[in-house]
Amino acid sequence: MATPFGIRRRLRRLFGIPLETPAAAVQAPAPVSLTVVSVKGEETKEAAAESTLLAISGKMKHPIASGCSDSSCGTCRVEVLEGGDNISGSDARERATLKENGYPSTLRLACRAELVGGSAKVKAFELV
Repeated sequence: MATPFGIRRRLRRLFGIPLETPAAAVQAPAPVSLTVVSVKGEETKEAAAESTLLAISGKMKHPIASGCSDSSCGTCRVEVLEGGDNISGSDARERATLKENGYPSTLRLACRAELVGGSAKVKAFELV
């Protein structure tokens, strides 16, 4: 928005503030990539970092099955095949739900696990 007599521009110069942010300085966060393997096939989707695996898969043709989205049922359990370092660590709630349902601690709940960077590949289980 222009100001009379270019006051904004003059003030910016006076205080050493750049007139415009260079396009090279503005970087969008690198997208993350999730691949879900199920009996229906393999599907990959890109999303914003720090999205849960369940949220990312919700944009796929065959999303990960879920029953609660608050980690109380364990329906969205997945096995991490690749990229485990790119997924957030499990918390006490997630570990408790896995234990209560008799699932091994090596599984993750897609509603709690966030893809924080890079890519990951997980195996989704069918709703039984």
